[in-house]
Amino acid sequence: MIRTFTAISLFAAVCAASTVFAADLVVIDSNVATLPIGSTAPEAQAVVLSSGQSLTLIGADGSTLVVAGPYSGPLGLGASAAPGALSRLAKSRETSTHVVGAIRAPSWDQ
Repeated sequence: MIRTFTAISLFAAVCAASTVFAADLVVIDSNVATLPIGSTAPEAQAVVLSSGQSLTLIGADGSTLVVAGPYSGPLGLGASAAPGALSRLAKSRETSTHVVGAIRAPSWDQ
């Protein structure tokens, strides 16, 4: 009985750990028709990219990855780190955003 419980517990732990490592990636830049911007794909998904095709992906941990062609294989293995790619996408422009405005106060002296 104890062995069965231990085996079931070990199996459940392995299954839980495998789902953690099989995280989805979100496509944030793409010139590949089968994986448009905004789509998700597991790291283990096989892709075939020809020369000139590329994908920029973001993982659940916030890491940004780039897969560039020519490449054939799983997304997670073909990706190289792209440090700062997400910050470049979210960065505000370097132009001034000052706005002149006015409000009307109520007339209290009537």
